[in-house]
Amino acid sequence: MQDLSSSQLSKLIEAVQKQIDQGVLARSVSIDWEGKRYWIKTALHSQMNTWHRLQDVAAFLFRVPMLRATISSSGEEGLKAEVSHIKKVAVRGVLVPEVVAVNVGWILLSDIGMPLFDLVDQAPSVEEKEQFLTLGASSLSSLHNLDGWHGTGQLRDMTYRDGQIGFIDFEENVGEAMRPAAAQARDLLRFLISAVRFDAGDGKLLEKIVQAYEKNAPQAIWPEVRSLLRVLGVLAFLLKPFRAKLGRDLRHAMLTYEALKKAEFSHL
Repeated sequence: MQDLSSSQLSKLIEAVQKQIDQGVLARSVSIDWEGKRYWIKTALHSQMNTWHRLQDVAAFLFRVPMLRATISSSGEEGLKAEVSHIKKVAVRGVLVPEVVAVNVGWILLSDIGMPLFDLVDQAPSVEEKEQFLTLGASSLSSLHNLDGWHGTGQLRDMTYRDGQIGFIDFEENVGEAMRPAAAQARDLLRFLISAVRFDAGDGKLLEKIVQAYEKNAPQAIWPEVRSLLRVLGVLAFLLKPFRAKLGRDLRHAMLTYEALKKAEFSHL
């Protein structure tokens, strides 16, 4: 693990436990040890609430599985589930954190690079932003083509290291909530939602992102996308006359819908 001797690993675990005992302010916190960065993830305590139940009802009524609520497993079971998902993705040759240590109440993961969101946000030119975003979309489709899924699909939960995209934060039980194709379509939707803020407002960047994704994407996701667009199409039709007056979030939603609609049309 990370080329650590048993003695080094024991000392690292002691350092982590000391930091845990002193209290951590977030579920995921970094720790620097002997020139390397690691990430401590503590057990999450979550439960289904009224909003989650309403979300499941809406997903059932509209027949859009990807809208189902995904609740992270609580406590030790949640940590075990995340470790299991990381290992399943890792065997597909995808860049994910190495599980360095597992202890009661926490797991320790290796660092696998800079968050993709930060990289795109700090990129000095539109061309570089596009380069990183299309690489992210292509890497996501490659994961999907290996019968895997991420679970969040968001830029903040993807990383960049040495020209390769990595995936982090596998805590949501997406695989239990929906079939694989729906989970993959959900990844794509959330990727676009997190990337749309970098679009100039004409939808061209989102179109390029979707085109990069399409090149290696499994065909099974398009019926799932189509079921979502069927519902969103009604809202888009009603909002279109007022587009110039819409707030930022609704304008972004329209751009995302239009990019997916154009892609979905080509897969009819």
